[in-house]
Amino acid sequence: MWNRLKGILGAKGTGNQLQNCIAEVIRIKETEQSIVLYGTPTKEHWLGIANATKSLFPVCSLAIPQVYSQQGLNNADSKTLLNTIANGNFKRVVISGFADYFFSYIDYLHQHTDIEVIFHGTIAEFHEPAKQQLIKKMMQYCSEQKIKRIGFIKKGLAEIFTTVYGVECYHCPLPTPTIPKNISKLNLDRSKIHIGVFGADTFNKNLHNQVIHALLIENSIVHVLDKSHFDYLQVGKRIIEHGNHLPREKFLEILGSMDLNLYMSFSESWGLVAFESEAMGVPCLMPLTVDYLSEIKSALHKK
Repeated sequence: MWNRLKGILGAKGTGNQLQNCIAEVIRIKETEQSIVLYGTPTKEHWLGIANATKSLFPVCSLAIPQVYSQQGLNNADSKTLLNTIANGNFKRVVISGFADYFFSYIDYLHQHTDIEVIFHGTIAEFHEPAKQQLIKKMMQYCSEQKIKRIGFIKKGLAEIFTTVYGVECYHCPLPTPTIPKNISKLNLDRSKIHIGVFGADTFNKNLHNQVIHALLIENSIVHVLDKSHFDYLQVGKRIIEHGNHLPREKFLEILGSMDLNLYMSFSESWGLVAFESEAMGVPCLMPLTVDYLSEIKSALHKK
């Protein structure tokens, strides 16, 4: 069977994205009984989900090509990929993060294996009509047994969904990330106060509020991923851009070079940026709802 699947890699008309996906499915099946699907990031969008998924499932995760939340494969290539996954006879397929096109994946794959979903969001996002419809449809798929279980990154959501919807849920905590040793620091003008505001330009990340208030601090320089979002402020060199979709070690170099980082999002799950900042000795202002604070409280309680 796998020789036949490998032959697809050289089939006429198949794109590089499909070939790469099929090669990854074959690689994963050689050692694993589960496969985890997630969408590729576009700039900073989906980047947190991608990093979280790879930390949870470093061996068996497969990135599905997408642009923002729109599938990157055409219908024919999607069908070929789904057939490849189905023919792999995995015991379960886990979908980590969720875009609408994953419902079509579930419609096909649930006939061949158990489907689980890992939800990375928070209740605060449910004010969006699109998110409400997604949850409604996801619960419908649970009642139809197309989705067997749902895992939640955010602590407490599993209990809430089990109580409200009666579906099988579990907490899926992120592993404590390691910080590489000997992280270099940027050569910055230390006569200034350097404040980092790093996150996606979405409503819940609250970037504009944080950048504007950081600029109110006398002698401050504000560091961001994408400066174009803040052109309307007309503050010139007081905002420094570092670029989107940075390699992790490069991002840590920037994060660890700040005097202060801000991560006051309206809704947050584990709080990776805040954790990494403080692990490198840089104070970070964050909401009290980030999950990693519970680890600090637990450690203090043990002492």
